Amino acid sequence: MKDLKHIVVAFDGNEESKRAVEYGATLKKAFPKAELTVVHVLNDKVEQRIMGNASAPGFVPSAGFYVDPVQTHPVVEVDQPRNQKVNDTPSALENSIQNAESNTLRLLSECQVTGKFELLEGYAPDSVCDFAARTSADLIVVGNSDKSGLEKFFLGSTSSSIAKNAPCSVFIAK
Repeated sequence: MKDLKHIVVAFDGNEESKRAVEYGATLKKAFPKAELTVVHVLNDKVEQRIMGNASAPGFVPSAGFYVDPVQTHPVVEVDQPRNQKVNDTPSALENSIQNAESNTLRLLSECQVTGKFELLEGYAPDSVCDFAARTSADLIVVGNSDKSGLEKFFLGSTSSSIAKNAPCSVFIAK
């Protein structure tokens, strides 16, 4: 059997991904020299605010996108407080990140192993596969999808997409 040097576990907080963390911890115990990294993926970029003064007609600086002025109704612009930091992360997002990290570290502690927590951004299957490739992971552990057959057919599942596109072996925890 191949010696594992780096195990990546995808965690999104659901029961299946908790099981994946438990399997990752078991593998870490079997391969004590292996590095264990639990990743959590945010679907959106954490930082999407516009810096500077965009004054083009139709450009909405606070939202960061262009709206055709011909197709919109007039809207009153609200002044933002000047002392607001440009890179403030909304508190709901901060709470989500802190919950994911604390849940991950708690699960690892319960399994009596150490590991790292990494926050990724973007589309989960691509982000996990890119991270695995970038860090030369030997194995990705993911939870089985909890979608119904019809949902899987129309939407696909994260675990099957990772299995299909991963740069290394994939273990799907059930």
